[in-house]
Amino acid sequence: MKTASLLLLPLLALGAPLHAQEPAAAPAPLTLGQAIAAVLARYPSLTAAQAAIDAAHARVTQSEADRRPQVSANAAYSYLSLRPYVEFSLPSGSSSFYETIQNSYNATINVGQLLTDFGRTDALVALARAGEISAQDALEQTRSQLGYETIQAFYGVLLLRASVGVADEEIRALDEALRIADRKFAGGTATKFDVLTTKVRRATAQNNRTDTIAQLQKQEALLRQLLGAGPDSPLPLAGDFPAASAGPDLSATIAAGLQERPEIKLARDDAATAERRLDAADRANRPVLSARATGGEQDGDLPAMYANKGYVAAGLSVSIPIFTGERITGQRLEARADLRAAQAKITELDRMIATDVADAFADLQAAAARLQNADLLVDQAQEALALAQSRYANGVITNFELLDAQSAARSAEQSRLQARYDWTLARQAVARAAGAPPQP
Repeated sequence: MKTASLLLLPLLALGAPLHAQEPAAAPAPLTLGQAIAAVLARYPSLTAAQAAIDAAHARVTQSEADRRPQVSANAAYSYLSLRPYVEFSLPSGSSSFYETIQNSYNATINVGQLLTDFGRTDALVALARAGEISAQDALEQTRSQLGYETIQAFYGVLLLRASVGVADEEIRALDEALRIADRKFAGGTATKFDVLTTKVRRATAQNNRTDTIAQLQKQEALLRQLLGAGPDSPLPLAGDFPAASAGPDLSATIAAGLQERPEIKLARDDAATAERRLDAADRANRPVLSARATGGEQDGDLPAMYANKGYVAAGLSVSIPIFTGERITGQRLEARADLRAAQAKITELDRMIATDVADAFADLQAAAARLQNADLLVDQAQEALALAQSRYANGVITNFELLDAQSAARSAEQSRLQARYDWTLARQAVARAAGAPPQP
């Protein structure tokens, strides 16, 4: 019994690490929606855009500070070794009187409150809030750009992976054709030309596959960069190209683009900011009326110079700009020029957006037509390949003609993949031109 227990100990010791070294579960496939969400959750430029919003909000807080009471506390101590004095004579003898004290203290609390500046602060607050709105719209523009870049990269990986599969199918078909050609050449029913032609086509197909894999690796690297994944991290994707469907209305899409495109929103923000800046410049020469109050304790006052005495002081002040060296005039001219530039930019964007939407619609219609023709072409190419294989088996056509049929079938399949990819991106281009947020 003791011997059996000793034999079991090594087995138990081996069992624990074997159990601990079980392979980790493969990561779940990533859908397009999950990819977009992952990119928009942690991409660095979005963090920078959010920081810009926080900074703009802080500027709003700063601009509102003048409306609130301003409170400060001050304390001072001074020591004076040389003190002037007055000496005089009295019946009881000579005497002297110091005019200052040697150790003096002073502590005060100051309160100031803006009563009115006739809209100057209101204009500055409105200007700061316009900057905050611009920062928020800039964030949305960055999110839109990153989302559509993710969509294009995702579908690009799907296209190239499927293209590698088509290339593999072509190589397998050429391997089989080469095997048959070698057998017929050995039997004297085929020529060396048939064998060499097949080998050349296989080498060409292999080179095409190598080029496709290189493109796939680049596209995967781009998608990993957007996702923030490491260069060697697995990239399982789940999804396919969507089925073709009817496109939206052109007029409605143009109208949506003129309202929702991030570029037009930012241009309108610039115009609103210029208007706020002009308003602030117009109010910069208005009077400022404020109140102040000070309270504290100090010593060094007659008649009891060493006694701490409390005091309160209050007053009103008014400041009226008279001449500012044409600074305000320059601010007005600058704001008006910025406003004209922003309005011209809006007009330009209106035209550009209408053209973008029309171009996207034209691309979508062309892609839909190519996709429909691609489906028909694949069916015809597959039927032609089946006939060619039957005729080749019966010795009616040459090996070269069979290879042509096989190549045509693979080209048709690749063309259909490309057409599905083009239609998918064209549909996304229409959505982007309309200012729609990126979505699967």
